[in-house]
Amino acid sequence: MQAEKDDNTARGPLRRWLDDMPLGLAPLLIACMGLLAGLYLLVNPVRGGHANLSMWVFGPLHADAYKTAADGFAKMTGRTVDVQLINYNAVNQKLRSALWAAVNIPDLVEIEKSAAGGFFRGPLDKVGFLDLKPFLERDGILDRIPANALAAYTDRGAIFGVPHDIHPVMLAYRADIVDPYLARRGLRMEDLATWDDYFRELHGLLVPDQRYLLQVEYGDAWAFQIFLMQRGGGIFGPRGELRMDDQVAVGTMTWMIPLVAEAEGRKVAESLGNWDPSFYRGFIEGFYIAALCPDWRTSQLEAFAGELSGKLRLVPLPAPAPGGLRTSQMGGTMLGIARSAKDPGLAWQFARQIYYGSPAQHGRLFRITNILTPDREAWSDPAYHEARPYWGNQVLGEQFIALADEVPPFYSSGFLPVAQAKLNEAIVACYGQYRSHGAAGFEAFVRQRLKSAADHVRRQMQREPDWDAGR
Repeated sequence: MQAEKDDNTARGPLRRWLDDMPLGLAPLLIACMGLLAGLYLLVNPVRGGHANLSMWVFGPLHADAYKTAADGFAKMTGRTVDVQLINYNAVNQKLRSALWAAVNIPDLVEIEKSAAGGFFRGPLDKVGFLDLKPFLERDGILDRIPANALAAYTDRGAIFGVPHDIHPVMLAYRADIVDPYLARRGLRMEDLATWDDYFRELHGLLVPDQRYLLQVEYGDAWAFQIFLMQRGGGIFGPRGELRMDDQVAVGTMTWMIPLVAEAEGRKVAESLGNWDPSFYRGFIEGFYIAALCPDWRTSQLEAFAGELSGKLRLVPLPAPAPGGLRTSQMGGTMLGIARSAKDPGLAWQFARQIYYGSPAQHGRLFRITNILTPDREAWSDPAYHEARPYWGNQVLGEQFIALADEVPPFYSSGFLPVAQAKLNEAIVACYGQYRSHGAAGFEAFVRQRLKSAADHVRRQMQREPDWDAGR
């Protein structure tokens, strides 16, 4: 006891106090560091953002273009815009959370088309976005936009977003393989007006397991939706009604699956994937000689399939039937202004500058992305009328412009993600059915499978009946 007492005396009062702390020295050190940090920030405060507007963007190319535009906007107006690049999935999650909590809501935000409908649900006066129709009408912009480009962002007469793009779909094909083959028979690709014409006249190029006539993905609904809209169908209709099991959908599925399923010797299409390097290798090696090609996919081919320079051409899609639609659409982005925007007029002023500004500004972006702007006035820029060596000196801009007003409408919905998931399941099931049993009873199976998928979605919709009250 005496030795312990002597030891305590020898250590001094500070050491004894530290030893008596129940959690040891670490909490004290953390507290000291926090105090020092607080004192430093008190003397050297971090300057908060003082931008007049905030904007969320998920596309790097878009963000770069808008930051440049924001610099010009600041010089012109003296007002600043904080353009923030945010991951695609994070945009949707953060925005939904921000709208629910009513905090940290950006003044402007770009949203991918398939996600947009989820933000338009509920009573009109509770939707988190402003109706931009009054701005568009006041400034005479509505007539500059192809009507169907607004369909995905129009709900109950309100326009909650303006389109960044139209994305007409064409057919990209191996001209070095196809054109000589057709020329020997006195034909050109432009003569193949329907899908029946296309598969019949090119059938001699088909070599099972070595060369196919079209790249079609059958593990998801990507290609199916392109074909579906080309035939006048859709997953949803203009009033939010579910259409994924109507007769157009049944007919599209019954037609598409035999193209890709190995049964009865009818397989003419194949896929090595849509987004990874194998897609480009398949095209480069001639494993398939054509692919469905929205405008944005042309720039991806240029970037990732340089070996095909001068070997590819674009033509309108063959129609489902004589006189039918020669294009479709896939993908898209909208720009919306939050109902809570600090200065809606200023937000629209910036939105108008970046979406409906000078033709030269759109032309610069078109040269990089090949994406057709839905602003007719911008189509006068020389960029839309330049020959492209990669595409055999075709004038891409004029090709897309010629189809702009033919692009079919796409109708979004808050239930689109679940509908697409069930549609993917139905496609896989129908593919398996046709491979195993061929054409016998196939249409009846397609009808039953699509109805089952649609019934699941309708049950989901019925569980939230009040959200869409007043539609």
